[in-house]
Amino acid sequence: MGGGARMTSEADFTRLLAEWRALAAPPRVDVGAWRRSLEKMRDEENALRKQGRWVHGREDVFGIIGIQRMEVLHSAILAWLLDPCARHGFGTAFLSRVLRAAFPTAAFKHLSAARIACEVTRADCRADIVITMPDDTIILENKVDAQESDRQCDILFEHFRVEPGARFVFLCPTSRRPVSATGEAEAAFVSLGYSDIRNALVAALAKTDADHARPGRLVAQNYLITLQKEFA
Repeated sequence: MGGGARMTSEADFTRLLAEWRALAAPPRVDVGAWRRSLEKMRDEENALRKQGRWVHGREDVFGIIGIQRMEVLHSAILAWLLDPCARHGFGTAFLSRVLRAAFPTAAFKHLSAARIACEVTRADCRADIVITMPDDTIILENKVDAQESDRQCDILFEHFRVEPGARFVFLCPTSRRPVSATGEAEAAFVSLGYSDIRNALVAALAKTDADHARPGRLVAQNYLITLQKEFA
């Protein structure tokens, strides 16, 4: 043989041949063991299902009933959260944080007196949410997926600018500027994103007593899940 390794004995050759045959042979499978493993896995899954620990799907009410992108319903729950006297137990905590996000330098003196209304009409336009205080009025236009109609924010501005201390907010998932606001209206509107709403709700939950107004607080906590899933 050449310069390669030499086979020193018949025994070495026999051993090497046996090793190659062992490598080439199909693996031996214990089908019974596989079946027992599968049955054990099925039993474990069934036990977890009975205990409610094998889960799937949404856990937020909006998502469960398929309304997680319905703009009018987001406006309704936002109006509820903004109301200092609603049964969430936040008082002015959520309201103050939303207004601070929109108007960082403004001082609102009468938050506890705030009145919140949805779908407020003036002539041929409608504001999604209006916050009324003795010295201030906040007009909030809410968009989730819908597009603005022609001159929508301009018309809102024209009809609501006469309210005491009128301020205008455009809320949408991306914090974008309203495309239907021009001239004075464009300067009047400030933009908020749903991330600002989420942050305000997290802060309000952290600040307030977990045992106060508990059923309403659970509603707020569940809505936070929707915000985290839909507007991350």
